[in-house]
Amino acid sequence: MGATHCSRDKGLTVRRAPAPEGSERKNAVSGLLANMWDWAVFVLLFGVTIFVHELGHFLTALWTGMKVDTFSLGFGPAIWKKKARGITFKIGCIPVGGYVSIPQLDPGAMSAIQGRVEESDGGAHQASEASPAPWKKILVVTAGGAGNVAFAVLAAWIIYLSPFVPDEGRGTAIGYVATNSVAYVRGIRPGDVIVAVNGNPVSTWYDYTVECMLGKGRKSEVSVTVRRDGRTLSYALPVTDQGGGYYTVDGIVKSSECVILDVMAGSPAEAAGFRTNDIVRTFDGVRVAGPGHFVLLVAEQGEREAVVVVERGGKEVELRVTPRFDEKLGRTIIGVRPGEGGSVASPWMHHKRPWHQIRSDALRIKRFLVALVTPGEARPAAEGVGGPVVVFLGLWAAVRQSLLNAVGFARFLNINLAIINLPPLPVLDGGHVVFALWECVTRRRVPAKLANALVNAFAVLLVGVFIVLTYRDILRVRVWKRLREAAVAAQESAATNAVQDVEQEHRP
Repeated sequence: MGATHCSRDKGLTVRRAPAPEGSERKNAVSGLLANMWDWAVFVLLFGVTIFVHELGHFLTALWTGMKVDTFSLGFGPAIWKKKARGITFKIGCIPVGGYVSIPQLDPGAMSAIQGRVEESDGGAHQASEASPAPWKKILVVTAGGAGNVAFAVLAAWIIYLSPFVPDEGRGTAIGYVATNSVAYVRGIRPGDVIVAVNGNPVSTWYDYTVECMLGKGRKSEVSVTVRRDGRTLSYALPVTDQGGGYYTVDGIVKSSECVILDVMAGSPAEAAGFRTNDIVRTFDGVRVAGPGHFVLLVAEQGEREAVVVVERGGKEVELRVTPRFDEKLGRTIIGVRPGEGGSVASPWMHHKRPWHQIRSDALRIKRFLVALVTPGEARPAAEGVGGPVVVFLGLWAAVRQSLLNAVGFARFLNINLAIINLPPLPVLDGGHVVFALWECVTRRRVPAKLANALVNAFAVLLVGVFIVLTYRDILRVRVWKRLREAAVAAQESAATNAVQDVEQEHRP
């Protein structure tokens, strides 16, 4: 007999015959074309993010009558360049940003980093160009972020006009609480809805995990506020590192759909009419928050009849089942193997309306910036910063998931870039705004030597931060890879054991 291919489908082991040779070649070609498409989308979205920012500076500078020397995508020596109408257009060899060289704003301050080595007439026209009005400088500087916002709005409308339906994964409802966890001992129960962490409101599971990460910098416990049966309750719960710098409360699992993966022969569930792929909605009047919650409800029911509402083929079906006591497990069961179903949207795909998308992006970035200057939150916030590698991997993962998801990530990235450029650091757009405001107040320009020294000093600092973040990203990705491999191995092992248990129980 020929070899077989083994794959996992919903936790069950499935054996498939090897595909014909022609089919394998066809699949290989399809995979290659898919990868080429993914890379094209990746390069396009990242390139557009940089392009619209620099285009905002460029067009506004020309409109206000300023001199433009260079329009560059990327830093460092050029791998391609062309000069037209006195402006050098180029692509730099370091693809982590871009710049527009405007001597009246930046008289040679960042020439080394930008890679400008060919400007023979730079000194002559810098001296001869009249200084533009401060309001023009501010307009040119802020136009870059405006370009990113404009693109983000366009992306938000693309998502709004698409058939996409937001799925927040049931928000912050808790689906399962390990009975041996501190959270359970202190009172957290399945079905509770988390509404705040340390007094900060949360509406998605992503927000909850972020607040746990930031809260662990204050002390080892966080205050988790939940809503239960119309009441609001608060609990002090410890946060622990789940691996890779991911901190959360141990023993709490988010809510999800409870899908029936298997029905045991001769079980109460089979007699009641349960079928594979049924989605359990309620158990004896209680809304089921996940497979773990379902198991607890069955165990607490005892050997009393329960009314179970399941969704089957888009319609609700009411079933009546009486659990039976299982001596081996020490609890009542109905003879099904439940699993997690449904989908959870990416953090940047939680909203449909364009304004809600933009507002959500801005508020999340604002929360991070506030944390950076808040005692107790600054350190975990700094530890959670992702560098170029994480940004690239995030965009790549979004592209591989779907084109619309990639558009959503690009929208979030553009809002991020627009806001991150606002702090008053000389190397950022906000720093040039400060220089222009100084000129408005004092009626004098910031001395060129001082401006150049500040910009160069912060540029070196920025490069150093990029190097540190890149190194940390690489270490973090290696940890994530090990954790993912361990999780997959554990899941496959658990699924195999579950199948073996079912097979054993089927034996006469």
